[in-house]
Amino acid sequence: MNFCSLSKDSDMPYVLLDKSFVVNYLPECNERQLKVYIMGLTVCSLERENNIQFICDALSMCDKEIEKTFGELADMGLVSITCYNPFAVTYKNIRSTFARHYKTDKYADFNSQLESLFPSVSFNNVNQYTVYYDFIEENKIKPEVLITIARYCVNLKGDKIKANYIIAVAKNWLDEGVRTLADVDEKIKQLETVNESIRLICKAVGKKSEVDIEDKNLYLKWTNNWGFALDAILFAAKSLKNKGGFTKLDSLLDEFYRNNAMSATEIESYLKNKQSMYKLAYSVNKTLGVYYENVEYIVEKYISAWLNKGFDEDSIILIAQYCFNKSIRTLEGMHKCITIFYNEGCVTSQAINEHLAQLMRRDLQIKKIIELTGSSRNVNSNDRDSFKVWTEQWQFDIETVEYAANLCQGKPFSALNNLLAKWKNGGITTAEQAKTAGADSCRASSTQTQVYDAHKLGDYFYSLDELDDIEV
Repeated sequence: MNFCSLSKDSDMPYVLLDKSFVVNYLPECNERQLKVYIMGLTVCSLERENNIQFICDALSMCDKEIEKTFGELADMGLVSITCYNPFAVTYKNIRSTFARHYKTDKYADFNSQLESLFPSVSFNNVNQYTVYYDFIEENKIKPEVLITIARYCVNLKGDKIKANYIIAVAKNWLDEGVRTLADVDEKIKQLETVNESIRLICKAVGKKSEVDIEDKNLYLKWTNNWGFALDAILFAAKSLKNKGGFTKLDSLLDEFYRNNAMSATEIESYLKNKQSMYKLAYSVNKTLGVYYENVEYIVEKYISAWLNKGFDEDSIILIAQYCFNKSIRTLEGMHKCITIFYNEGCVTSQAINEHLAQLMRRDLQIKKIIELTGSSRNVNSNDRDSFKVWTEQWQFDIETVEYAANLCQGKPFSALNNLLAKWKNGGITTAEQAKTAGADSCRASSTQTQVYDAHKLGDYFYSLDELDDIEV
């Protein structure tokens, strides 16, 4: 199957552009559509080169761009897509497809209003109207909705604008949910109220051209969608004086938004701390043993997020050291470790070490209970889960648990769970109650206070079961 072919009723043996195409379609085609249409028409008369790759190479475009463009030409009625895999198109006889089937009286009022908006334009062919008709029909909106949008565009840009511009604006508004005449009026009212704010921003960034719809839409995105106040936008804009206009400002505000720097004060602080965040990123990478030439992504995704959670430089480096000892050598792995500490409310070095010391004391208590049952094995995550149930949910004190462990000496660890469960159901909550109920005497428990240094805590960190599922 040829990639491109002429319809059976075509009488064009040469690469000629039909007059109907030049008059009725060419004015509405963009450069990409025109190139693909003519190149495809040329390929129709070739044999060995009749394939999509030939057009890709000739126009320096990828096959997806070519297919997308032919889809647009198909929507205009110039070609039809005869196959999608492999992709193939047929060029239509333009003279037979030119006339669109719309009832004359259906859009009579629309035509009249459209012509009044463009007094300097001569509407001498039906295709000048059908581009609007098609949009109305495809999107199921009322003609007055599109006329109101067109009137706003003309008032803003003048009557020299093309239909493609109006359709593009209308499509963007439809994507935002603007579909009714009331929606359009509200949208226009919203855009008009930002004129003074836009003027101040233009002055701050050094923009001298007239304000257009795109500028207003950006402003609404910054304020309504992202939540920036005008003073924050102006603060950012002043740092870009004559350095890229609204496009660069949009990129900068996007960075601030992603890093939760929303007010002028927060933006100023973010910019001041940005260099220190870069240094911290390099330090974390060095500690973990990884290397990234560009750390901008790391700063935005990890460092900034960790600092926003309340971690400081010392606590971040401390966790990085602990991760290295645990052989966690990825930033995502370290991020999961940081999340564990954050969920426990530990964001400073002191709090992290105190939390690890508390967990170490808990494990020593569990280890003693295991030994009282006659076992010498190490503590595991199941033991920790059981201990949490006994002490927090069932509310047994340590003395009672140790007493029960003594009674279960030589038995499986599950026996201790069963005994404590029976006591709970029987209303026994203390060792004294258990003795009164006829149990054997318990072994006296002892309390030991111990001071742990950072090295011991680091050793304990990389033995935690909670870290076993972290990707290294």
